[in-house]
Amino acid sequence: MVRLSAIGDVIRTLPAVSLIRERLPNAHIAWVTEEIPAGALAHRDDLDEVIVFPSTIKKKARSPLGWPGMVREFLSFIREIRARRFDVVLDYHGLFKSGIISYFSGAPERYGYTKHFSRELNHIFNNNKTPLPAGKLSRIRRNLVLSRFFLGEADDDTIPRVYLKSSDEERREVDRIEAEVRSGRRPFIIVHPGTSPRTPYKRWQPERFAQAADILIRRTGGEVLVTYGPDEEETARRVVDAMDETGVLSPRLLTVTGLSELFRRADVFIGGDTGPMHVASFSGTPVVAVFGPTDRMENEPYPVTPYRIVYRETDCAPCRKRYCTDDFCFTDVTPEMVADAAMELLDGGRANAAGGGS
Repeated sequence: MVRLSAIGDVIRTLPAVSLIRERLPNAHIAWVTEEIPAGALAHRDDLDEVIVFPSTIKKKARSPLGWPGMVREFLSFIREIRARRFDVVLDYHGLFKSGIISYFSGAPERYGYTKHFSRELNHIFNNNKTPLPAGKLSRIRRNLVLSRFFLGEADDDTIPRVYLKSSDEERREVDRIEAEVRSGRRPFIIVHPGTSPRTPYKRWQPERFAQAADILIRRTGGEVLVTYGPDEEETARRVVDAMDETGVLSPRLLTVTGLSELFRRADVFIGGDTGPMHVASFSGTPVVAVFGPTDRMENEPYPVTPYRIVYRETDCAPCRKRYCTDDFCFTDVTPEMVADAAMELLDGGRANAAGGGS
């Protein structure tokens, strides 16, 4: 399996890999991914190994001076892959770099997407090209189409039920965090306002997250914990500082699967179109996802878990503009809309069927 990045995209490939494990229980399944997303694949029973693509290869590729070292390191990595004598590669990433790994792996059967559904000439590296049905698909469904094509099965709407797993040590760590910061009130609401520094256009305003959190505390008497990832602490602090009610900042960063354990204990998660939103969804926690310019169908949360997508219909969304002066898609989303969506999930709990947009 090849899906190199990012955390959310790797997580959304889990159902596709779980399906293959179910159909081929004796297969040796390895997953090639990058260092940071590899944390999401810890503690899994459906994988035999995780092969980490060296981050130094990407770093050296940024400068011509680093290219000779990059080539040497890439060839060393490929020799490691070829030594395993894989029979099949499934390329869920669909880019040039994943195609190169697929082609040079030495596997005689290489599955990927057709030219129309891949980029950067990826289609030339694979000899089994998967057609996708017409219309938009979520990333989860798209990955499942590739797995079913490899298995020779007809496509259908069934989505395997698979969740992130945490270790005993991570569960004890979350126990310590809860004892340190939680009052024990219910509902327990997690707000994750940040996005990576590369994707500020996916970020709803921190002050609006704060207002939505205030509304929920007043309506429910619950408590709010604000979490953050690398380089997101300042955004999280802005939410806590802007709240009229009492919100609590998460005291420390966790591993991906440790964060999953924390999210699993919440009654509802509120965040944007980010990796942590998918972490929460694949932890079984009901999710309120605030969407602006990104495609809400392609990036929907895990349909097995209850969720609501909050958005405003605009003529220009979805789009890929990293900088926009007319961000109506976000400014027209109100704290009341987000709080109302969270209340729907809190009223229904985890027993509700998934799905739905606001």
